[in-house]
Amino acid sequence: MKKFATMITVASLALPLALAAPFAVSVPAANAATTKTTAKAKTTTKTATKGTTYNIAKNGVKNFKAQSYHIKANTNVYKGFFYADAGKVTFTKKGVLKGGVTYKVTRSVKVTTTGNKTATFFYVSGQGYVAASAMTKGPYQAAD
Repeated sequence: MKKFATMITVASLALPLALAAPFAVSVPAANAATTKTTAKAKTTTKTATKGTTYNIAKNGVKNFKAQSYHIKANTNVYKGFFYADAGKVTFTKKGVLKGGVTYKVTRSVKVTTTGNKTATFFYVSGQGYVAASAMTKGPYQAAD
């Protein structure tokens, strides 16, 4: 009898949450497709955020202990989307990192671009991916 009362209590508390959860989920504006409506034709077209897709080089993803890197000028930071069933990654622009600051890098991704050239992107902790060519190893030190 005690188990039955416990089960009824759990069900009565969980049922409102189960019904309310699908209505509370919303898609962030950055990940959602943008909608464009014209006044004359009353048609709606959707365009998704586009990025650049690269093939990941052999042994291209490396994780390591946090290392200090800095940038001297503002540079773009990208969000990386890794394909689960293929060796590809898509980078979309997320924002801009400020120059003159030391950042911690924990991962590198080597990709092949057109013409079989390679490029490397570093993962800046808490920010996103930055092109390795824009970063310099070591902490930032202001010039006197």
